[in-house]
Amino acid sequence: MVSGGIANTVTGVAVNAAAKTVTLTLGTPVDYGQSVTVAYTDPTAGNDANAIQDIQGNDAASLGVTTVTNNTLDTTPPVVSTATVNGNQLVLSYTEATTLDAVNTAPVGAFAVTAGGFANAVTGLAVNAAAKTVTLTLAFVVGAGQTVTVAYTDPTGGNDTNAVQDAAGNDAASFAARPVTNLTPADPDPTPVPPVPTPNPVPGVPDNDGVPNAIEDLTPGIPGPGGTTTPGDGNGDGVRDSEQPGVASTGFVLSPTGQSNPGSAPPTFTTLVASSTNGKVGSGNDNARITSLMQKDAPTGLPAGLQMPIGLVSFTVELGAGKTGENFSLYVDPALGVNGYWKQDSHGQWVNLASEPYGGKMVMEGGRVRLDFHIEDGGQFDADGKADGIITDPGAPGHMALSIVGLAPDVGSHPFWF
Repeated sequence: MVSGGIANTVTGVAVNAAAKTVTLTLGTPVDYGQSVTVAYTDPTAGNDANAIQDIQGNDAASLGVTTVTNNTLDTTPPVVSTATVNGNQLVLSYTEATTLDAVNTAPVGAFAVTAGGFANAVTGLAVNAAAKTVTLTLAFVVGAGQTVTVAYTDPTGGNDTNAVQDAAGNDAASFAARPVTNLTPADPDPTPVPPVPTPNPVPGVPDNDGVPNAIEDLTPGIPGPGGTTTPGDGNGDGVRDSEQPGVASTGFVLSPTGQSNPGSAPPTFTTLVASSTNGKVGSGNDNARITSLMQKDAPTGLPAGLQMPIGLVSFTVELGAGKTGENFSLYVDPALGVNGYWKQDSHGQWVNLASEPYGGKMVMEGGRVRLDFHIEDGGQFDADGKADGIITDPGAPGHMALSIVGLAPDVGSHPFWF
């Protein structure tokens, strides 16, 4: 006997005369999918008792190498072999003799992902049965160079349809947090701008963003260049926000009615960056200037699925010369549980500007959620509707089901966008 290309010793022979079968017991069990062959050599030329024979004593003829149908059941579970991530897509590759089950799979809550030491929720899951991969969609884009881990817990002890499994129904085993290879590319450098001499920020000089310096300087800093944390530096560029006209930080009240009825709600700091490239003010001479930043109440009549834990972020920005729009970054506490920067479009739909369809994204940076978005002067997301060099914005760091791109406050002719 040969199984999987290796000799497999016969350790026992049993004959069922009535069924006309000979059963061989093998030294090594045959695995599912292995190729198996058998051969038989009659020990002597004549008929004798030392051979397979019929009741009349006729020896069975020798048998050349013959393929054996392998009916061994697949009882081996799939095993994760590699894990990679690019942006917000984390791919688990499995070792499996057949295919994975693309219909019955685990809930997203069975996976735990961290990026840069912080939890990054799994919001979607897709199985490619033939490729033997499970792709997880993450709430936040993973930054280049961040340390990423993934863990999986089989929801139940036995084989069932509520788990990652192969086509035979064998559940993949749970695994503890394991490293993930981070393939996220570094953001490309912005187009170089001819250097223009600018004076260094002068400590104590107001930046005229409408927020008192004493408030901005209370902002918890995040690690900046070289890993150094500067108090009052909410965007991690190594400079206090109170010294920059394009960066403003202030304390909001952790309440959707923080403007009219804050009550005893605790504070939470928010940082806004204008002329932003990945959360840092660009190096050009046409940068925008923040002129106000404040908290406003969440509007009434919101869709049931939309939550605004700190109400609206209201700001005004003066654009630089020749600019027709601007890129912004908003830093908020991940404990708010937000998954986008939500605004109403010209049709009254609530849409997420910090998403790919609108040229934005969400990133975890320095233990903060960074919401990147773009607003055109006089466009549908500029509240004054005028191309006047000033962007007026009330928008909401909020949470809405990620499967829904937009949702209107009242059911009309176009209540949902998918």
